[in-house]
Amino acid sequence: MKKLLLALATYSAVTTLQLALLSPAHANTDGKSEVKQVTSNEFRYDKPFVGTESLLPKTKDELSNERLVERSTDEVAAQQNTHSKTNKHQQHLGINKSSSDIVVSSINEFWIYESWVSLEQDIDYDGYHSTFSIEFDADTIFTRAPVYAVLYLGKDGVYDAIHVSSEFYIYSEDSTDTFTIESSLISGFPSGEYDILLELYDADTEVLVAFTDAYDDSALAYLPLESENYEYVVEDTVVIVEEHGGTWTFLTLVTLSGMVFMRRLLARSKV
Repeated sequence: MKKLLLALATYSAVTTLQLALLSPAHANTDGKSEVKQVTSNEFRYDKPFVGTESLLPKTKDELSNERLVERSTDEVAAQQNTHSKTNKHQQHLGINKSSSDIVVSSINEFWIYESWVSLEQDIDYDGYHSTFSIEFDADTIFTRAPVYAVLYLGKDGVYDAIHVSSEFYIYSEDSTDTFTIESSLISGFPSGEYDILLELYDADTEVLVAFTDAYDDSALAYLPLESENYEYVVEDTVVIVEEHGGTWTFLTLVTLSGMVFMRRLLARSKV
């Protein structure tokens, strides 16, 4: 009987260990302890955009054919990759900002007319995407003005800066000079619904001149996103316990218990 009790205790311990090993293994869900990593690409006129080292200052003068020359130069630079992207304005990265911190210095000189968001790459088909792009049309009272954008991602009105764009021109109220930022979330963003904040800065003065966010544009609100380290499905670990001589299986224990019980009943009936 002592052996039977010992076998039962051993089997209970093995079963507990097996259940622990069978519990699902998931990706890291502690987003606060992760470093936020994002990679971004820029596009304009349906081509990759490569920033130049310097741009001409804003003006209200007529541009004549200069606009066409500038656009052609942008396309050649993108194709030949002769200009390297500058590292200007990187002081914005790593900054946390709340909606109440936003103060626009420009008075009706710049504005973001419209923006569009596209969601891409959902590897595990859970409805949360690890890549998204925002295309926006910024306008100004100037015939030409050099600007740059800062893209933020956040929740509950608190945002993290994830990308600072190259400097680029916008032209008056031209609807064809849209700019696109495509961002891939690598780590640090648990599955959830995020809001976008987009700021526009005057490249001449470094002054914030316009912005749009989830309160201003519903297309920037409640975006189902997650970083790539939450995209991958980690399969459950299955542990197979092999039974060898001297090991009590559950069926054996049940059989022996039954035999002992039957013997006792027979012994009592004889008495």
